[in-house]
Amino acid sequence: MVDKRTKKTNSELDELSGYKVLPVQISGGASTHYLYFKQHTSKREDPLLPSSRTIYISNVPADATERDLRRLFQGVARVARVVFHSSVGQDAVKVAAATAQATSEMASTSSKGTKGKPKVKATAEAAKAQQVAPLLSSGGSAHVVLLEDVELGAVLGMKAGVREWDIENSHGLARHMLDYGAARPAAADVRADVDAFMARFEEAQYERERMLEQQQNVADADGFIPVVRRARGGKNTDGTASVTAMSTDEAREAGATRKEPATFANLYRFQARERKRDQLADLRRKFEEDKEKIARMRQARQFRPY
Repeated sequence: MVDKRTKKTNSELDELSGYKVLPVQISGGASTHYLYFKQHTSKREDPLLPSSRTIYISNVPADATERDLRRLFQGVARVARVVFHSSVGQDAVKVAAATAQATSEMASTSSKGTKGKPKVKATAEAAKAQQVAPLLSSGGSAHVVLLEDVELGAVLGMKAGVREWDIENSHGLARHMLDYGAARPAAADVRADVDAFMARFEEAQYERERMLEQQQNVADADGFIPVVRRARGGKNTDGTASVTAMSTDEAREAGATRKEPATFANLYRFQARERKRDQLADLRRKFEEDKEKIARMRQARQFRPY
């Protein structure tokens, strides 16, 4: 097998089939991971991924985050945003529970006695940093959009050398333990989350009722007074009169007893002529039917005129 990797000068990165080879040293281990990147190209231009300032990276570590890629290109180019691909789905409930658990653990570990009074320094940012980050599939990829077009050349011309890749998220058994704890939050944390949600829900309901109250008997831009629904009983009101929606059975009964609208049969002369013509044709048809009936009865000798 022929190796397509071409060795450049000491100041440039290696190339492999059109990709720049960027080695990174994983912190906490002796292994070296290789990233492969090139300028993003597409037959159809995407406004979210402009080819003039977007690079495509493959073989991204499974635990990579946007912060990791920003740090990787720090001092070379400014990253506007990162779009990861082939990410493994993450349960939102589990992430929220993991954040709550991390907050609780940090609060308990950072409490130090100062004249008998505990001092808690846990913050939302610190808890967010310790929560379970979503994983990418093996050999995942990402698009990195730079801030300016001129920075693309700086990235493609990066100097050779091994970059450091720091590990901040939980790995191995620690990650599984965090997942296990996130799936089984404490009853007090669940109760606090439910109480907070119900408080926000009731506040939103109160605000909605207040807005509907203000809209009653107030004309809109076209001069109409809107009819709003205030309760679950099916009643709509404008503040002075109420309208109740008809049930399905009531609508069916009302449709069955509804009278047919009146029609004017002899409004035009042609209608009168057509009506008389139809009546004459009907009389002739009945006359012919009676003649046939009498003929059949005579043949059966059942015709008795007297």
